Amino acid sequence: MDTQETVVYTYNLQAGFAPLQFSVLVEPEADQPNHYTLSLSMKAGHVERALCAPVTLRLSIDPRQLDFSVFVFPPRTSLPAGCLYNLRVWLQTAGIDHRIFSDNDLWVGRDPDFRSVGDASFAVLRNATQDMLIYQGMVGRAHVSFIIRWKLVEVGLYSLSLEYEAGGAGRTLFDDCYMRLECEPPIVTFLIYVIPVTSTPAGASHRLRFWLRTPFVSHSPASSTNSQSESYIYQRIWKSDDFKIGPKLVMGVRDPDSPRIERDHPCLDPSRRRSSRTPTNAIGSSSRNSMFHIR
Repeated sequence: MDTQETVVYTYNLQAGFAPLQFSVLVEPEADQPNHYTLSLSMKAGHVERALCAPVTLRLSIDPRQLDFSVFVFPPRTSLPAGCLYNLRVWLQTAGIDHRIFSDNDLWVGRDPDFRSVGDASFAVLRNATQDMLIYQGMVGRAHVSFIIRWKLVEVGLYSLSLEYEAGGAGRTLFDDCYMRLECEPPIVTFLIYVIPVTSTPAGASHRLRFWLRTPFVSHSPASSTNSQSESYIYQRIWKSDDFKIGPKLVMGVRDPDSPRIERDHPCLDPSRRRSSRTPTNAIGSSSRNSMFHIR
């Protein structure tokens, strides 16, 4: 086998009414003989994305003659129903089975009933360009804008990011979520909703869900064009169970003497060093926190 050759194993299955295609890539390690990196991706609708973390194996057998088993099964009830699956990928070698990939949080489905999600507040698409979409919604009683950006990496490969803005402040929720598209980005739409969670202060904590949607295209001659246009494949890309935001929450009262300017205010963390670029009249600084988690 060529040391630069990548072997791709492809498996097709149905999850509910959603057709899925899984690909296991076997790539040789350039600096380690007989070592290979295995990676997993899933294609649903027009979108292919990576799942699980890559795994490195040492193989004394031909990587072109591997035998994988790929399957999903529903672990329990879910909202919306019929969208949550456990994913397993096993490798069999000489009668021995090795579990390579595992994901207990695979959310994908065809035309889920999102109306069954109680207390959910859905964001609405307000503006769209070739590489950016803006959704607006109510998070508790706060007006929030969710900004989605596409970035072209190479032909067919895009990087997806999500940020939010409310009341003149915002931050990035995730970025560099790579996807291979078999369509133009405007064909892809999104579903964003929040669910309130009991918290202190009241109204400050929410569950945030971010789903991607692409049209379902049936290859069956019996399917009509009209039924295809009304059917979609959904997959959940990202979530947060502690999205913290809210209007006029009960907070501490600001000291009437603040803010104040201090040129030589001592830092409580000795490991930090004040940057020489920081203006002496700066009141504070902004930070950008990443909350990205994807399967």
